[in-house]
Amino acid sequence: MAIIIEKHQGIDVLRDDLLNGGTKSVLMPIIVSDNYKEYVYASPVYGGFQIALSAYCQHMNKKATIFCAKRNVKHANTKECERYGATIIEIPYGYLNVVEKHARDYCLNKFDVKKIIFGANTQENKLIIAERTRNVIKALGKEPDEIWCAIGSGTLISGILLGVGNAVKVVGVQVGGSYTIENGYSNLEVIKYDKPFSSVSKMKTNFPSMPNYDLKAFELCVKNNTNRDKNILFWNVL
Repeated sequence: MAIIIEKHQGIDVLRDDLLNGGTKSVLMPIIVSDNYKEYVYASPVYGGFQIALSAYCQHMNKKATIFCAKRNVKHANTKECERYGATIIEIPYGYLNVVEKHARDYCLNKFDVKKIIFGANTQENKLIIAERTRNVIKALGKEPDEIWCAIGSGTLISGILLGVGNAVKVVGVQVGGSYTIENGYSNLEVIKYDKPFSSVSKMKTNFPSMPNYDLKAFELCVKNNTNRDKNILFWNVL
């Protein structure tokens, strides 16, 4: 997958938003195989994984089925999944645990259907992110002092931690639910965004960044970048 890095406000920004479905698209060749006809995912409407899955399934002539909360007006990400041919099943009063249950029930006794866990949070997928992290650092030409990203399911930040040495500080901005800090990583700092996932950052940038997710992390990254001599990489997922 292409690695595109641009300088914005003194910070190196990895433009994974240019990939179909963002960073999680790099996981799709492993997740989507010939063993199943349909792939099912329960998603917050703000998430990017659903888009990556929908796009890749369309490319591979597979069916993607996305479960999400029902809204009065469909979120732009839901519409993007539909444009990629995904079947959307909306759940009224759809807290994520409720949406997950509906997705699991849908998959019962269907042997050609695969239910993907939230965020594709597996060790195999973390190792793929780790390898991408090493390739990103090669593209930079040196290890940055800090890598910043948003935390959703935790797959991305776990992979980044696996891909860097202890000299690189990894800062995750928790924008959604609770996140359990990884054990054994002295170089990890987690900052909680002070508004709920459903809120949007009002920061203005000249590159696309998901306002419920990445943009909140970039907002805090810029705010905390008081030492301009630091080399900082921001990982823009979507």
